[in-house]
Amino acid sequence: MRTVQKVSNNNILFPFSFIYRDTKSPQKELSDHIHDYYEIVYVYSGKGTFFIDDNFYDMRQGDVFLIPNDTIHRAMPDKDEPVTSTIIFFSPTLIYNILIDDAFSFLNLFERAKKVKNFNIALPQDNQKKMEEQLLKIYQEMENNQLGNKHASLLIVHQIILDLFRAHTDNKQHLIERNTYGPEWVKEILVYINSNISQPLNLTELASQALVSTSHFSRVFKQTTGMGLTVYLNSKRIIKAKELLLETNHSVSYIAEICGFESMTHFHRIFKKYINITPASFRKEHKIVRAH
Repeated sequence: MRTVQKVSNNNILFPFSFIYRDTKSPQKELSDHIHDYYEIVYVYSGKGTFFIDDNFYDMRQGDVFLIPNDTIHRAMPDKDEPVTSTIIFFSPTLIYNILIDDAFSFLNLFERAKKVKNFNIALPQDNQKKMEEQLLKIYQEMENNQLGNKHASLLIVHQIILDLFRAHTDNKQHLIERNTYGPEWVKEILVYINSNISQPLNLTELASQALVSTSHFSRVFKQTTGMGLTVYLNSKRIIKAKELLLETNHSVSYIAEICGFESMTHFHRIFKKYINITPASFRKEHKIVRAH
């Protein structure tokens, strides 16, 4: 079956995208690493490594990966056995959020994944079969384009999220299982960066901290995480800046400083490159949305 990507991110009324049974070689992997959408990835076959919020996961048949919004991630398919997967992207605004039961909400699945830093669910075979049937049904709805197909697709997505919430609650092995991918110093550097993101970190300092040469650091860091050091640092800082712009009344200049940007000019340039608007405009737009 051919790959399908119905409804681009530009559709304001229906911010939903669906890519069905796509085989990704390393060269085809997407270049953006953070976005406002939530993402569910289901693996049919192949192998590789998934880097999500400083965690490394093996990609195997029957795996589901949950990616909350504003989370750094990068899939690195194996070149000999590339991954075939289906990906659902959606805005949280599409998800039913009325609390009927205090113990459950649809978006809580992603909040829980982030809280316990467990973004992977290994589905048993029966659950894999059900998941594949549900994804096929979304594909058919999008292809047939009958009346109500968007509603039908969203109903299935809600059922998938509910099933995954239950599976995530029962999924214990990945809380103790650790991927041995990559050298230990990379994992230690990721922890160091998290603790010192407000500092003006650079390649020379981090390579020294890792006790490796700058050229070795650059090569291995990109090979392991799927992105260069500068892209990674900028992504981390932008995520933190977005959070502070929305949740605090700190001035834009103070936020630039505590997020580790060299200057206001640098902050404005990088923020606009990643988010497409200035920090002040981003804060203003989201405050208007929240007010309504």
